[in-house]
Amino acid sequence: MHKPISSVYGKINRMLLTFPNTSVLPDDIVLQRYKGIFESLDKNVHYVILADKNVHTSIRQSALRSGLDPEYNLTLINATSMYPAYVTQIIRRIRDNVYECELESGWHSIWAQDGYSCIKKEDGTTVLLESLDFTRGGDHFVADQIAAETDLEIEVTKYHIEGGNILAGDNYLIIGKDYLHLNEEITGENQEKITNEFKKLFGVEHVIWLGFDEPVDFPIDVFQGEFQPIFHIDMYVTLGGKADNGKELVFIADVKMAKNVLEEDMPPTEISESLDRTAQWLAEYNIDGLSFEVKRIPIDLWDLNGSTGTFLTYNNCLIEVFEGTKNVYLPAYSSVAPGSINRRKLDEAVANIFSNNGFTVKLLEGAYEELCKRGGSLHCITKDLDRLNL
Repeated sequence: MHKPISSVYGKINRMLLTFPNTSVLPDDIVLQRYKGIFESLDKNVHYVILADKNVHTSIRQSALRSGLDPEYNLTLINATSMYPAYVTQIIRRIRDNVYECELESGWHSIWAQDGYSCIKKEDGTTVLLESLDFTRGGDHFVADQIAAETDLEIEVTKYHIEGGNILAGDNYLIIGKDYLHLNEEITGENQEKITNEFKKLFGVEHVIWLGFDEPVDFPIDVFQGEFQPIFHIDMYVTLGGKADNGKELVFIADVKMAKNVLEEDMPPTEISESLDRTAQWLAEYNIDGLSFEVKRIPIDLWDLNGSTGTFLTYNNCLIEVFEGTKNVYLPAYSSVAPGSINRRKLDEAVANIFSNNGFTVKLLEGAYEELCKRGGSLHCITKDLDRLNL
């Protein structure tokens, strides 16, 4: 019987990172994030990293400076660009079967989380469960390159899945409701059929579709979903293990809380109420013995520019719960700059909430604010390939 790699339970043992094409971000920014991850997580974690061969040496050096042994902690895989899959236009024929073409970039992104979900077979093998219709840049070739150089396996599903919109507990999944409707369109199946197939696919007893019956209608564009507040639930939902009352602990983002911490104007009510409704719905959920203890943490709506805005998210973090240990690895948004005092207030407020709920808190530096502008943060750039249930 297979099970999903949990988003919360177990000690992180193996992690995938995807270093983007060197022209996407300056090397030092990506390596700074890697350094924060290397230094904060347990020194026994093994990292599988897909990267252009030109940056392998820099990654090894970053690992060494972080106290890791590259021979033990790293598997570096030479990335290749899948350009033949990205012909957008044939310009002219040069000779025989040689053509001059216009191409999109075939390079993978830094977003290691999304292109697949991970399930674990009874023999301990991790399977990268891959959607047929996920075609974001070169990201849908990541699994193939990783599996070719490791013991990981690939399984293809007709259902649309993206790791950032799926959170796994022990015997349950929470999935953003956008993917219920998308899979209804793709397969022609109804909710009951899709739900039952997801239960079998992931080996869980419960599948929860988190979202609304009607589309969201925000006054500004903030990477919102269609039937959910933000396009991926890992931006505003974090699983926290078992609460003292035996319920599943879950942290839901709260934009009003952030503005209270910062003493700033309140965000649009349509946005704040959508997160409040999400929290209330989960707090009232009680089906077949599964229920939730809901806590709120700040999420800041900032960088407002006319009709757009950005979420500074702490929900996009890493959680480990095992053997009485509760760790949270949070993206830090403050810096040494004098103007960063508000960011420090938020960092401290979120750290205190997790600490008050029994977590050991580690804040990771790495220009995560810049990632938020692109719709992600720490959780989005990592992928747990294995967790140890100690």
